[in-house]
Amino acid sequence: MQQEKLENLREWTSILGIGLVVALLFLAVGIQRVRSWYRDRDDPADTTDEILNQMEELHLGGDLSQEEFRSIKGQLKSRSKQNR
Repeated sequence: MQQEKLENLREWTSILGIGLVVALLFLAVGIQRVRSWYRDRDDPADTTDEILNQMEELHLGGDLSQEEFRSIKGQLKSRSKQNR
């Protein structure tokens, strides 16, 4: 009788251990997906328009020359065309 209870306990412990490992794996995958989703959304310059606006502000503030601004603007426009 005691031996039977011990065997039963070992069996349940194994099942619970496997279940715990599976649950932890699912949790780890879920956390990784949420983190990557947030990382993708955290880009401060998500769109070409936002980058262009930031560069224009730098140009107007005197931090970028007219030539630098035109070069950046051209690169952004070609990048925008490639992404479409």
